[in-house]
Amino acid sequence: MSDGTSSGSHSPVAEEEDDEPAHEDHQGSDKIPSIPWPRLEDDNDDSALGDDLQMSTASASSSIFHYRILNGRTYYSERFGEDRYWSPNDERQSEAMDMIHSFLRLCLDGKLHLAPIEDNVQKILDIGTGTGIWAVDMAKNYAGCTFIVTDLSPIQPEYMPPNVIIEIDDAELLWTWHPSSFDFVHIRYLIGAISDWPKLFRQAYAALKPGGWIESYEPEAEYHSDDGTLEPDSAMVRWQRLFKEAGKKTGRPFTMISDNITSDGIRDAGFVDIHTVDYKIPIGSWPEDPKLKEIGKRAEETFLADLEGYAQFAWNTVLGMPMTEMHIFLMEYRQEIRNPAIHTWLPQRLIYARKPVMA
Repeated sequence: MSDGTSSGSHSPVAEEEDDEPAHEDHQGSDKIPSIPWPRLEDDNDDSALGDDLQMSTASASSSIFHYRILNGRTYYSERFGEDRYWSPNDERQSEAMDMIHSFLRLCLDGKLHLAPIEDNVQKILDIGTGTGIWAVDMAKNYAGCTFIVTDLSPIQPEYMPPNVIIEIDDAELLWTWHPSSFDFVHIRYLIGAISDWPKLFRQAYAALKPGGWIESYEPEAEYHSDDGTLEPDSAMVRWQRLFKEAGKKTGRPFTMISDNITSDGIRDAGFVDIHTVDYKIPIGSWPEDPKLKEIGKRAEETFLADLEGYAQFAWNTVLGMPMTEMHIFLMEYRQEIRNPAIHTWLPQRLIYARKPVMA
């Protein structure tokens, strides 16, 4: 095992490699099939289901557009149940998702991933793709690769690159892809969306080819300050309490880093060559370093793009607090995040690891 450190709020503060013995291969299992969007007529190679398990694609496709409307915002279809995911799926939130993608590329120095995948990869899986913008950018770099992207909501553009296949599916159900069929599984910003992270990583392990890579990139809404400028009763501190309470009630945690959820889940699934990179992301343009200042500015813009969309599900739908109080709270939050005298940062953790070649 080797560890490396470097200074700076944005620079990785830890990188770790670990070798574990090969993990037993988890075999796939039949379940309700996912829904391609748009439907591909000849996509028979990727289904692990027999004809006896086929469902009415027309009726299923119709149901995914029956969005829930909560406080004027739309959310995933009711067919996936209540309290399933906290983020809206409307146009305002989609624009915020694309801003997050741009912001994360800035954090990674323009890269789309850190896992050392080969140039000739054949098949990549993107879980919780959102608007699909990561896969679209990846498809430009890997034109010979097939991308399978999944999400609860069909909010992706109608016209996607020809090598990108969209499936509306719940990643928490049993996966239907053939075992050992993907070269790379990409998971990003599913914080608060998954109830059983160990199961998710086990399924990713099973879906990957021996030697294939997984990458997980998650934030945590836990504000820090290294110089004491963050007050204990600030709106930012109350923000993290809000999501911790909501996560406990829904059973879908927001404490990805502090509870080592991704770190433990990836290791326990059987992955090896585990690399952990922790980032300190400044919020606001307070850093003196020009690069960190730009990252902080972009982080502030990204978080402020749809504060209501981020907060209202946890605040009102899950915890039952009045919307009028939420708007007062968000006003205080905006004032703090725009205050250059408050020097806060948020943690982000990116982990990439490999399925053993002899798995």
